[in-house]
Amino acid sequence: MRKILIGAPVRQEPDILREFLRSLSELDRTGLEVAFAFVDDNIDAESKDLLRAFARLEPTTLLAGEDLEADYVKDEFGHVWNDELIWKVARYKDRLLDLGRASGHDAVFLIDSDLVLHPATLRHLIGRGCDIVAEVFWTRWHPTQPDRPQVWLLDVYTLHHQRRDEQLDEDEIERRKMEFFHKLLRPGLYEVGGLGACTLISRRALMTGVSFARIPNLSFWGEDRHFCVRAAALGLRLHADTYYTPVHIYRESELEKVESYRAVRADQRRRVDTLLAVREGLATWGTTHYETMRGDEGLQLFGGALRAELLASAEANVAHARRAKVVTRTHVVSASYRDLDDGGMTVGATMVREGSIDGAPFRDDLGVLATVRHDGDGTPRITEMQLQRLADELELPTFRRAHGNHVLLSMLVRNEADRFLETVLRDAASYVDEVLIVDDGSTDDTVAVCERVLRDVPHTIVQLGESGFHDEHRLRRKQWELARSLRPDWVLCLDADEMFEARMRNELRSLVDQDAFDAIAFRLYDFWNESCYRDDELWSAHHTFRRFLVRVLPDMDDAFRATAQHCGRWPIAVDGLRTCNSDLRLKHLGWSRQADREAKYARYRQLDPDGRHGSLAQYESILAPDPHLVTFCE
Repeated sequence: MRKILIGAPVRQEPDILREFLRSLSELDRTGLEVAFAFVDDNIDAESKDLLRAFARLEPTTLLAGEDLEADYVKDEFGHVWNDELIWKVARYKDRLLDLGRASGHDAVFLIDSDLVLHPATLRHLIGRGCDIVAEVFWTRWHPTQPDRPQVWLLDVYTLHHQRRDEQLDEDEIERRKMEFFHKLLRPGLYEVGGLGACTLISRRALMTGVSFARIPNLSFWGEDRHFCVRAAALGLRLHADTYYTPVHIYRESELEKVESYRAVRADQRRRVDTLLAVREGLATWGTTHYETMRGDEGLQLFGGALRAELLASAEANVAHARRAKVVTRTHVVSASYRDLDDGGMTVGATMVREGSIDGAPFRDDLGVLATVRHDGDGTPRITEMQLQRLADELELPTFRRAHGNHVLLSMLVRNEADRFLETVLRDAASYVDEVLIVDDGSTDDTVAVCERVLRDVPHTIVQLGESGFHDEHRLRRKQWELARSLRPDWVLCLDADEMFEARMRNELRSLVDQDAFDAIAFRLYDFWNESCYRDDELWSAHHTFRRFLVRVLPDMDDAFRATAQHCGRWPIAVDGLRTCNSDLRLKHLGWSRQADREAKYARYRQLDPDGRHGSLAQYESILAPDPHLVTFCE
């Protein structure tokens, strides 16, 4: 049984302290031997009584605080610290670390006394297996400021990546900050440069000599900075976990948040358990379902019908295998979720498999879209799953840039002035670096709308004269050639009736500023009115990931499918790029008006009367009187 010491220096108002202690008593300690230690620095008699009452119920060591002339002050605007107080707290924390070392504890969990924890936090952090890991929480350090995390990347509190030789302007710094923030908002485990306040420290880290003591030749403010610098110098890695976010009661006025936090924590536990089960289950299944599979090994995560289908498929693979293909490692590099109305979840992920074929190494990437439901005992099962091969055995050149990528929006337009053009273009122009408009012979004010919306944005407008849409593959090739000629790093190709949900403004940089993937795929939702999308057998684009954002690679073949309609917006070679699936959703507004649906129906029947380039059944369904619609929630 693992021995854990939970410790905190305490100087706290009674109402906040009461909630803190209650959350400690509610922690799940299954399989753990837990003891508590508090440095009682309280000046409020009621707070001292609360600690003594807790110690009568739990195995607790109470340590006396120090008397200092300097006094600690806090109000609704924040906490006031001076150097003397900071190093007093550092000594308190080191006393707790020394107690953990001397008592033979396997880890010390240091927590600030104004936090309210989820009951699963302790066992979850222990299960991470990290030397030093903090659960991330968010705080408004001043009433006029936005929420910020208690973890950081560099120095005192730098929240963006920056190489020593880089010079960044304010816009780029802000973009990188937002990239970091949005990563922390997704459930995961991330390496950071600094942390504190809710930190599990392993015995291995304790025995290396980690400490909050001041480093004499370091001027950084705050004992946590000195702890983190010392830990890194000792070869320890710092991690931030984002599954069970605590509530930080930084001000007494924030006590009202605790009740709502307690009300939703069962749902939070269910989501975390489901995401972790899906990650682990996909990794197990991905490694075992080739020729090495025996029986239903690796299929425990899947529901009955899907399990039988996967088992039959695996057995067929074994029976017909001509090559010795062995997967030695599978891992999920990204995952996101969305709750379903019936209590289930939709989980999107990118699954990477590595192994060998006849002794030669290989790697492939699969996009996964899974529906997860729970058994009567709460066990998550994948009941539906779609797989999409993203790439296979690709060489990754070294010219890809992980920072500072230039994104071009490429848009083909024709007679869009009175439809969605202005709204769509204004939104997209707010997050890209440059815009290319290719006008296919518009006879209305389309070009004037573009010029007005883009007057403060770098842009190029090319007017082609007569429309070429009757021969779409030539038109799309021209659009691609024009986009490449502007030499962007990435091209985002949207039509004039397609608009991302609002999160795209904050997440674009995290999608392009990386060197692992060359295309980003999204799901497209066909709106049938202002707020609902169509969902039936013939209208299910939102179940499939399609590439809308592509890195411009040198020497990539630029041949298109030679079809008059539905040739695709990218060269054929894009289908082979290593692709990442994003949970950001793309709204297709082009079907949302009755008049537009009638016009499109007439155009498709004119250009493709025999359904050679599309589906006659889908064409006929365009004017169905009562389609199945689902409300879209941002």
